[in-house]
Amino acid sequence: MRLFQTPPPAFDASAAAALAQELFAVEGQARLLASERDQNFKVTALDGRRFVLKIANPAEQRARLDCENAALAHLRRQDPSLPLPTPQPTRDCQDTIAQARDPEGADCLVRLFSYQEGRVLADAPKNPAQLTALGATLGRLSRALQGFHHPAAHRPDFPWNLDEVSQLAALLPYLSDARDRDLVARFLQHFERHGRARYEGLRRAVIYNDANDHNVLVDGDQISGLIDFGDMVFSRQINELAVCLAYSLMGQESPLQAAVPLIKAYHHAFALQAEEVALLYDLVALRLCISLCLSAKHGQARQDNDYLLISQAPARTLLRALGAMNRDFVHAVFRQACGWSPVAHAPAVLAWLTQQQGTFHPLLGFDLFTAQKAVINLSAGSEDLANLGSTPAQAEAYIAGLSRERGAHAVVGLYHEDRSVYQSENFVSDNDPADRRSVHLGIDLFGPPGTALYAPLDGEVVSAVDNAIALDYGPTIILRHKAGPQGPVFYTLYGHLSRQSLGRLTPGTRIGKGQKFAATGDSQVNGGWAAHVHFQIITDLLGNDGNFPGAGEPTWMHIWRAITPDANLILGMPEETFAQHGRSKPQIMRDRQRLLGPSLSVNHRENPLKILRGQGAYLIDESGRAYLDCVNNISHVGHGHPKVVQAISQQAARLNTNSRYLHDNIVDYAERLTARLPEPLSVCFFVNSGSEANELALRLARSYTGRQAVVVQDHAYHGHSSSLIDMSPYKFDRKGGAGQQDWVRKASLPDPYRGRFKGYGLEAGRAYAQTLLPAIEALEKAGRPPALFIAESLPGVGGQIIYPDGYLAAAYAIARAKGLVCIADEVQVGFGRVGETFWGFELQGVTPDIVTLGKPIANGHPMAAVVTTPAIAQAFANGMEYFNSFGGNPVSCAAALAVLDVIAEEGLQQQAAEVGAHTLTRLKELQTRHRLIGDVRGKGLFLGAELVKDRESLEPATAQAAHIVGQLRNAGYLLSTDGPLDNVLKLKPPMVFSKQQSDLVMDELDRVLSGL
Repeated sequence: MRLFQTPPPAFDASAAAALAQELFAVEGQARLLASERDQNFKVTALDGRRFVLKIANPAEQRARLDCENAALAHLRRQDPSLPLPTPQPTRDCQDTIAQARDPEGADCLVRLFSYQEGRVLADAPKNPAQLTALGATLGRLSRALQGFHHPAAHRPDFPWNLDEVSQLAALLPYLSDARDRDLVARFLQHFERHGRARYEGLRRAVIYNDANDHNVLVDGDQISGLIDFGDMVFSRQINELAVCLAYSLMGQESPLQAAVPLIKAYHHAFALQAEEVALLYDLVALRLCISLCLSAKHGQARQDNDYLLISQAPARTLLRALGAMNRDFVHAVFRQACGWSPVAHAPAVLAWLTQQQGTFHPLLGFDLFTAQKAVINLSAGSEDLANLGSTPAQAEAYIAGLSRERGAHAVVGLYHEDRSVYQSENFVSDNDPADRRSVHLGIDLFGPPGTALYAPLDGEVVSAVDNAIALDYGPTIILRHKAGPQGPVFYTLYGHLSRQSLGRLTPGTRIGKGQKFAATGDSQVNGGWAAHVHFQIITDLLGNDGNFPGAGEPTWMHIWRAITPDANLILGMPEETFAQHGRSKPQIMRDRQRLLGPSLSVNHRENPLKILRGQGAYLIDESGRAYLDCVNNISHVGHGHPKVVQAISQQAARLNTNSRYLHDNIVDYAERLTARLPEPLSVCFFVNSGSEANELALRLARSYTGRQAVVVQDHAYHGHSSSLIDMSPYKFDRKGGAGQQDWVRKASLPDPYRGRFKGYGLEAGRAYAQTLLPAIEALEKAGRPPALFIAESLPGVGGQIIYPDGYLAAAYAIARAKGLVCIADEVQVGFGRVGETFWGFELQGVTPDIVTLGKPIANGHPMAAVVTTPAIAQAFANGMEYFNSFGGNPVSCAAALAVLDVIAEEGLQQQAAEVGAHTLTRLKELQTRHRLIGDVRGKGLFLGAELVKDRESLEPATAQAAHIVGQLRNAGYLLSTDGPLDNVLKLKPPMVFSKQQSDLVMDELDRVLSGL
C-alpha cells in the first residue's frame, strides 16, 4: 500500500522534456497527462515523432517495471499485431529503464514508450462495434499472455487486485453516502458467502488488469492502443474481462445490452469457462466497489488530483444499476453471450418435456389438444383488446361470448405476446433501464372463477403466496418438478388463483399428478383481470420464490425463452392454435366449387374441416383442434411419421426421376415386398394409385387369358377410372351410375349378417362362393368368357365385411376351374392392418394370382403396386412396352421402404391385433347395451358396427348413423359410414392407433348412443 501513500513525482513539463533528451536522446516538448500515482508526459520530438514519458512513483520497485517491460516483449512475440506501446532504449542503448531525481529529492525510475494514436474510449460513444473490437483485442491479449510469468506480478497488497477485495471492508467508512456503503457492503457480503469458495478454484494468470476507458484508445470503431500496464498482476483470469466491463459499461443507457458484444468477442478470442462466467457479474460490481472506495479514500488525501475522482460518479451510477438487476438473469445473459444456453440445464428440461408431451394430466381437467379453443389477442391495437372494455365484468362478458360463439372449451391468452396492458410500475425493468417488461411469459386460460386446476405432473410446493399487491398475479402457487428420475429441477407457476387455493399449502407439500390443488380466482383478487389461470414453466427461479415475473423485456426474450419456455410444452395445444392460416372455410368452399368442380366431395359438408397438419393418429384443423382420425387408412403408419418424412426429404433432395434410369430403391423395395408375399407372387409393377393398380391388374389378366369380361362382388368398389367404375357396383348401381355393362357380372357380397347366407361358418362361405357360377356362366353364354374374378380381401365399402370361413378358397377354386385369374384387392387392408396376418387374403388361406396394393404402401405418398406371378408377367410382355413415368420413383420407394421399417420396428401388426381385439370387445359390450348396434365385426384395425332400427327386420338406421358420425366429429373423433345402406360405422385408423385412443372413441360413442 506504500505506493498509494507516496505522492507522485513533481516534475513540470520543461523538466520532463529535459529528462527525455538527457536519458533517451529525444529532444522535444512535453505535456502533462492525467495519472493516478505516477507522472505521464506526452513528448513530441523535433522530428515529429511522439512518445510517452513515464516517471514512476518514488515508491515503485524496479522489479515491477521489469515485469511490465517483459510482458510487453512477450506480447510482441506472441501476437505482434496487438496495438501496444513499445519501451524505448535509453541513450546508451543498454536498458529501457533510467533513473532520475525529482524536485523533492526522491529517486524515480523513468521509461519512454512509443505513442499510441487514437482518442481514449472515455471520450468516444462506446457503440457496439467498438465494444466488439475491444472484447476481441482484450481476448487476444489474454491468449497471448498465457504462459507469461514474472515474480513481480505477484502483488498480494495491491488494492486493485480483485483477489484482495475483502480488504475493502476497512475502506467503507470513506464512503460518505450511506446508500453506497450499504451497496458495497451487500456485494462484499454476498461474494464472501456465496462466491469466495468458487472463486478460489478459478484459473490464474498474469493479467493487464486496467482496460479502463482511459487506457483504451480507439480510431473510429477499431482499438488503436492499450496503454499503461502499471496495474499488471497475477490474479484470476476472469478479472481481466471483469475490469474491462466495469469501465466499458459506464454511461451506457443499457449496461446489459452493452456487455453482450464485448463478452461475445472476448470469448470468441479467448474461451471463458462456465465457472468464470458464473462469477462475472459479482466481479464487475466488486471492481466498481474498489473504484468507489479507493477514489473516496485517496480523494480525501489528495483533493488536488481530479484524476482520482474521474470515474467516481459514473462508477456509482453503474454500481447502483447493477445492484438493482437480478444476478441470475445477468448470468443468463452472459452465458448466452458466450453461445451457451442461458440456463445450463434448460436444454435437458426442454428435451424431457418434449419427450413427455402427451403424458401430462390436463391442467383444466380436459384435453386441450383435442378441445375446441378460442385465442384472445391482448397485443397493442388488437380487436380483442378494444372489445374487452374497461371493467372486469365487461371483459368476462366478452370472453364468455367469444367462447360461446366459437364453441370453445377454453379461451387462450398467448405466450410471447407483447401486451400494452402491462403499464403499472410492477412492469418497469430493473435489468434494463432502456426497456420494460411487456412480453407475456406464460399462457392464460380464461374461464369462470373457481375453475378447478389439476397438477399436470408430480411436484412439491415451492411457494404459495398472495401477490395481489406485489404483482398483478393475485394468489400464486409455484411447484417444483424433476425432469426424470436423474434429471434437473424445473418449476411450474399458477397465477390469478382464488385465495382458498392457498389453503394449507406450504413449501414441501407434495402434489400428485392429476390432483386437484387449486382454482382460479375472481377479478377481486387478481389485479382486476377477468378470471383465468396464468400458467408458466420456469427452468430457473432467478433467486425468486412466489414473486417470479410473468412478463419479460422484449429485448431479452431470447433469454426469457430459456428461463420460461413455452408453457404449451405441458398444455399440449397444437401449434395451429396460435396462428391464422390462409383462406376461411367458406372462401375455400366457394373456390373449390369454382376451381375444382362441383363433384369433388367433402366430408361434413354442413361444417367442413380445414385440416392443416397430421400427427400420428390425429388431424389438426386451422383453429388448433386435434381430431382423432379413425378412418384414414392411407396414412398407414400415422400422419407425418418422422422416419417416413425423413426418407422422403432426403431422397427428394438427391433425386426423383422415372424408372427408365437405374436406381437401387425400386429393386430394393420389390425385393423386400415380394419377400412378404407367398410364392409364386414375385413380379412387381409399380404405379401411382390403387386405381392405377387395379387398372393394370385388369390388363394383366386380359393379356394372360385372352378374355375381356370380369366377375365382381356386388357393392364392390375398385377405383375411379372408366373401366373400374364400370366394374364397381358401388358406383354403377348408385346415383349417377350407368348400370351394369354387358362385360360385367356380379356375384353375391358374402355378408354374414345381412346377406342370404348367415354366419361365418364353412357352409355359408361355400354357399356364397357358389354365386360366382351363375355370373361366370351368364358371361360364357353371352360369348364373353370372363378373364378374372376380383374381390377385396375384406370388403370395405361393402360394409367392413369379414368373409365366412372358406369363402375365398372355394371362390378361387370355382374361378380357376373356369380359366379365370383371381385378383386380391388389398388396397385398404394390406400391410398388417388385419393384425393376425400381414395380408388380408391370408386370413382365408389362399394365394391369389394378382395382388393390388394402394397408397398405404408409402403412407400416402403417390405409390401403389401390382404383384403377380412370372407366368402372368411373361404373358403381358407381348411386345408392347410397359412404362409408368413415376410409378416406383426413388422418392416413393424410399417412403415405402421406410413404411416397412416402421411396421417392423414399432410392432404395428401386433399393435393392430391387440388394439383391434380391444376395440372389438368394447364394441360388443356397447352392443349389449345399445340395441341400435345390430352387428359388430372386424379384424385388427378394420372394424365395423352396423346400425339397425330393428334387430329382427334389420331395418337400417342410416339417419342415426349419420347423426352419430356428426356428434362424434363435434367431440373430436372422425369416423364415417359405409355399406350399401350407409348404416355401418367404420373404423380404419392409422396403425399407430392405441388402446387409450380406442377407449376415448368408445366412451364418446357410448355417450352419443345413450342420448338417442
